[in-house]
Amino acid sequence: MHSSSHVAVAPGPLRELVRACLDGLDELVAAFVAELRTMDAYASGLVPWPEVREDAEASFELLLRLTADLPVPDRLGDLCERIGRRRAELGVPLEVLLQAVRLDFRVLWDALLRRVRPEDLPALVHSAVRVWEAVEQHTMRIHLAYLDEAARLAREREHERSHLVGRLLATDARDPQVVAQVATALEVDPAGRFVVAAAAGGAQHPLREAAATLAESGVGVHVQQVDRRSVLIAQLPRGRRAMPSRWLREVHCGLAPVAGSLAAVPRAARIATALAEVAGSPDGERGPLRLAGAWPALVATRLAELGDALATDVLAGVDGVGRHERERLLETVSVYLRCGSVGRVAAELFCHRNTVLNRIRRFAQLTGCDVTRPDQAALALVALACRHASAAVPARRRPLTVRRPGRRCGSRPPAASRRRGPGGPARPARAGSCRGCWGSRCRTGSGRRDRRAGRARRGGTAPPPR
Repeated sequence: MHSSSHVAVAPGPLRELVRACLDGLDELVAAFVAELRTMDAYASGLVPWPEVREDAEASFELLLRLTADLPVPDRLGDLCERIGRRRAELGVPLEVLLQAVRLDFRVLWDALLRRVRPEDLPALVHSAVRVWEAVEQHTMRIHLAYLDEAARLAREREHERSHLVGRLLATDARDPQVVAQVATALEVDPAGRFVVAAAAGGAQHPLREAAATLAESGVGVHVQQVDRRSVLIAQLPRGRRAMPSRWLREVHCGLAPVAGSLAAVPRAARIATALAEVAGSPDGERGPLRLAGAWPALVATRLAELGDALATDVLAGVDGVGRHERERLLETVSVYLRCGSVGRVAAELFCHRNTVLNRIRRFAQLTGCDVTRPDQAALALVALACRHASAAVPARRRPLTVRRPGRRCGSRPPAASRRRGPGGPARPARAGSCRGCWGSRCRTGSGRRDRRAGRARRGGTAPPPR
């Protein structure tokens, strides 16, 4: 099973010492157990002492046989894996386990030194590397087995926790026994206060990273998959009534109001998920989206077809004006509804205060909705949110319409063409443009061809002179 790269075959004196130690295994086990009693994890009885003695006796026998190249019986073939898995099941910390296993070398070397004859001491010193390699191989195998078992146990615990939390959310916490089981599995206080957040857009990974950071700091936290969306559940520290801002500062998510108990978590999870749905993908500032900042969008999604009807009813007047004016009015009103200050709107849109006031008055004339009044401002907020929600739904693709020559393109004539001079009628349209439009401003195919031909004739890219 093991062969040293330094000495291929154990020398005769080393084999004699190993056989002497095998005959006195009880002495080695007693010395090893005495050392373990000084460690808190073993002194507390985390591992039963009869089991400790049995494993120690088998370990020393294995190490001695590996050192002297003696046959290893089948019962010792998987000893390292059995010890590693068992210590992981019992919850022995890994660093404590490795410290205990490395004690084997000191106990074993002391036993060899006590039994060696003076004339055999040089041979024993030369063979020290064999003893060390045997102990190191033993330690490595135990370490790997421990890690494998710990990972398996963690997956099982996570699966159990997810199953219990799933039951809590599905039953709406109506069963007190389920609430108690979830509290035990998550190691939280069922009467505590909880933060519930749902990942929005592509923030699944950042939310899990935030949960890992909270877990490292000692916060009771769990991440549950709800309808292919990650939902974080974290218990607030005792005495805190609001979430610390650093917890989810850079995570794009929906954040529900703090749940007053574990039984209130299902309701908070539904709110957080609804907020995450309207949050969409982050397009600027990251961070949690709270209920107070997203209520118009939430109302719009809940109104469904009634929301479309409301948006059409309120905004019908605005829809009847030109595209440019409509965009300006809606932009100004949206910014005003967000900040509530004419001065801030003017600064943000780079226009005069009077321009802002005129647009607000124009919006009121067209819709009958004066956004300077709180009740009508709320109506405008919801109507605009409904319009935005309906625009976000992919519309059915329409067939491509080809504009034919002769059809009006909708462009306006230049000012010079609209004025009549003292000597006659206004200037007619250019040749090659569509009927009823004005050449260089035409947006149809014939108008564009006319402009390109003019630029080619002049040998440059400047527009034709008017």
